[in-house]
Amino acid sequence: MVRVLSGLSDALAEKVAEVAPGIVRVEARRMRPASGILWSADGVIITAHHTVHLDDDIRVGLPDGQTLQAELVGRDPSTDLAVLRTTSIDPSLPAWTELNSLRVGHLVLALGRPGK
Repeated sequence: MVRVLSGLSDALAEKVAEVAPGIVRVEARRMRPASGILWSADGVIITAHHTVHLDDDIRVGLPDGQTLQAELVGRDPSTDLAVLRTTSIDPSLPAWTELNSLRVGHLVLALGRPGK
């Protein structure tokens, strides 16, 4: 059992290292940063609608410590999604899992990049 848990822990750590460059910090409300996913290398970021209270002065913190201005380009309160755009950036994009390979009961790993 210990070997199984150790293998799972190693696999999770590898996956976090793989996708972490695609997770950004979104600063769109005072003193409460949120997280977002870099959707494309041309600077499109997906975040939660409820975390974007302001339509201006939105900043995005990248994994390398760089902070960029972003603009709100769309939001859908019914699905709690917001789309931001910033300048083109060149991190690794997350590899998306094929939806038909997922089943009820699979483990899910949630990542965030809050704070400075």
